[in-house]
Amino acid sequence: MFSNNMFNSTIFGCKSILMLILALMLGACGTSSKITKETKFTTDDIVISEEFGIDTDLTKKFNQATKHIEKKEYEAAIELLIEVTNKTDKHSAPYINLAIAYSETGKIQDAENTLLKAIKINPAHPVTNNELALVYRKTGRFSEAKKTYENIIKNFPQFLPARRNLGILCDLFMNDLGCAIEQYKAYLSIRPNEKDMKIWLTDLKRRAGQ
Repeated sequence: MFSNNMFNSTIFGCKSILMLILALMLGACGTSSKITKETKFTTDDIVISEEFGIDTDLTKKFNQATKHIEKKEYEAAIELLIEVTNKTDKHSAPYINLAIAYSETGKIQDAENTLLKAIKINPAHPVTNNELALVYRKTGRFSEAKKTYENIIKNFPQFLPARRNLGILCDLFMNDLGCAIEQYKAYLSIRPNEKDMKIWLTDLKRRAGQ
C-alpha cells in the first residue's frame, strides 16, 4: 500500500514493504508504494517518488484512506480514494491503493480498471505493474501476468516482488520450473539470506531433478 507525505515515499523490497495482498500462494509479495521523478536503486531498496503539489484536504483524505486500508476497512478507504482520484490525475499512489482496496473486496474488474488509469500516469511504475500482474493472475490470464512481470524486471531488475511473484506464477500456475528456478536464483543473488526463498529453490531443484 502506498503511504506517503504529499505522495512522496520510498518503496522497499519484500522484507520491508507493507503488503496488503496476502492471498498469494507461498506468501508472495503484492506491494504498493509511491512514485517519483527520481529513481534510485540500492541492493535492498528502490526509491520512487512523485513531486507534484496537491492540496492539503486531498492529502488528509489520502492519509486517512491509507489508515483505513491498514485496518482492513476497505469500503471506507474506497469512498475516500474515489474522491481523491476524482480530483487529481497526476499521482499514481491513490489509484494503486484504490485498486488494492477493490481487490481486497473482490471487485477485481474495478481494481484492473483503476490500475490501468495509474499506468497512464506512469507506464513503467513497477508497483502499478506488479499489482496489475496480480490481477491478471487472479483472473487466469497467466501469459499476460508473466509478460508484465518480465517487463518490470527488464526495467527494474532489483524490484524483488516482481521476481518473487514471477517465480510463484511459473511454479504454481504455469508448471514452468525452469522459469521459477531462474527467478528464485536471481532473487537470492540480491538477498542471499532469505530463508523461505532458499527452501523454495531447494524444493524446485529437487522436483526438476537438479
